[in-house]
Amino acid sequence: MEISSNLGVVIRRLRRSKSLTQRDLADKLDISVAYINLIENNRRSITVPILLKVASFFNIELSELTNDYNKQLNSDLMDIFSDNIFEEHELKNNDIKDFCVNSPIVGDAVRTLYDKYTQNKKDLGELADQMISVKQEISDTVGSDRSSADFISDILQSNNNYFSDIEEIAEKEALSINFEHGNRLTSMLKHLTEKFSIKIDFEEENLKNNFVKKFIVDKKLLKISNSLSRESKEFLIANQIGLIAAKEGIENKLKKEGVNDENTLALGKTVLANYFASCLLMPYEKFLSSAIKYRYDIDILANKFETSFEQICHRLTTLQKPSNKGIPFHFMRVDIAGNVSKRFSLSGLKIPRYSVACPRWNVYSAFLNPGKIKVQLSKMLDGKTFICLARTVSKRIGDYRAPETFFSIGLGFDISYSKDCIYADNLDDKYSVPTGLSCRTCERENCRQRAFPPIHKSLKFNENVRGLSGYINPDN
Repeated sequence: MEISSNLGVVIRRLRRSKSLTQRDLADKLDISVAYINLIENNRRSITVPILLKVASFFNIELSELTNDYNKQLNSDLMDIFSDNIFEEHELKNNDIKDFCVNSPIVGDAVRTLYDKYTQNKKDLGELADQMISVKQEISDTVGSDRSSADFISDILQSNNNYFSDIEEIAEKEALSINFEHGNRLTSMLKHLTEKFSIKIDFEEENLKNNFVKKFIVDKKLLKISNSLSRESKEFLIANQIGLIAAKEGIENKLKKEGVNDENTLALGKTVLANYFASCLLMPYEKFLSSAIKYRYDIDILANKFETSFEQICHRLTTLQKPSNKGIPFHFMRVDIAGNVSKRFSLSGLKIPRYSVACPRWNVYSAFLNPGKIKVQLSKMLDGKTFICLARTVSKRIGDYRAPETFFSIGLGFDISYSKDCIYADNLDDKYSVPTGLSCRTCERENCRQRAFPPIHKSLKFNENVRGLSGYINPDN
C-alpha cells in the first residue's frame, strides 16, 4: 500500500525541528539518504511501514502526520489570490487547489512574496505619513512588527502551540516558589526578590510614559502599573520570571525555528515568556484535569485558577501534550473594527491571514452582547461543523477618563468533540449557520452579508434587478 499524499514538506519540517540531517533520519528509519531526499521533495511516495516508523520516531499520532499539510497553505493562497491585484487573471478555486497540491514549495514562496508585498505597502504608507508630518528621522524598523508577528504566529502553529521544554521549566520553577504566603501575587514577588534579587515597584506614573511593565536590567528593577487588575499583575510577574528562568530554553527554541533578527527574537521571547506564565499560573496536568472535569467551562476555570477569561482561552489552546491531550481548539481575537490581532487553529478551521474573516462568525456579533458568551454552530463550505463561542473583553488602564479598549475572543472546536464540552449542550445541527472564511473566497452566492464579489465567478450586474445583496444577481 502506498501513501501518495504530499507528506514531504511535513517530514522535512519535523526533521528540521529536531535539528537532524537527512542522514540522521535515514539511519533512524533504516532507509537510504537518497530515499529520504526523494520523499522530502515529493518525488517518491512513502510506504505505510515507513510512515509508521516516522510517526513513532517523532512521537506523534499517525493521523497528525497524514493530515493534509496543504490545507493551511491552500487557505492562505485563497486569501492571497482574492486580492484585487489578481482580479484580471480570473483564478478559480480549483486552479489554486491544484497549484497548492502539485507545487507546495512554490506556493510557500508565493506566500512569502505576498508577505513582503503587504509589508512594503505598509512601510510605504508609514513613510508617506511621516513625510507629510515633516518628520526628520525615519526608523529602519517602521512597520516591521507585522512580519515578525506572522513569523512567530507560524512557529506557534507549526508546534501546535505546545512547548514541552518550557512546560518542564515552569513545573520545576513552581517547586521553588512558596505559594503559602497568603496569595499567589505575594509568593511570586518574594520569589523574584529572594532568588533573582529583583525589586518590584508598583507605581502610578508609568502610564505617562506609555508602558504597563518595564524591567530595568542594570538596576534589577521591575516597574509595573498599579492600575492593572490583579490577574494582569500576576501574569506580568510570571512573564518576568519566565524571561529569566526559561531564558536559555526560550532562546534555543527560537534559534532552532530560524529566528535570527533582533526584532523577531524580542517578540518571540515575549510570546514564549507569556507561554511560561500560563504554565506557571495554570499547571498542565492540574489545569487539563480541571478542564475535563468541568467540561471546559471557562468561567469555572477562571475562578478556580484566578485568571482572566482571555488567559484561560489561551491556555486551552496549549493542551497538546502527546500523551495527554485536550480538545484541539482554534482561537482568535478581533477588535471592534474587525482586525484579527491573534489567531491560532488546531480545530481544522482555517482563519484568514490577510483579510477580515466571514462576518457571520459570532466573534464579530459578540460585540452586540458585551460580556456574554455567545455560542454558534458554524457549518463551513466543506461540510465540517464547528462549535464556536465568543465573548467580548474590555481593558482600561488608568482612571475613568482613560480610553477603554474592546476585543472579542473567539474559541471553537470540531463538532466531534461536542460531548466533552459544556458549550455544545442542547445545540441543534439544523440551526447551524452557513459560514465561510472570507467574502472573496466564499462560494456561497446567496449570502446576504456578502461584502465583496467572489473570485470564483465573474458577476454580471443588472440595474433593473436587485438581489439579496449588491453582489447577488438572481438572474446569474
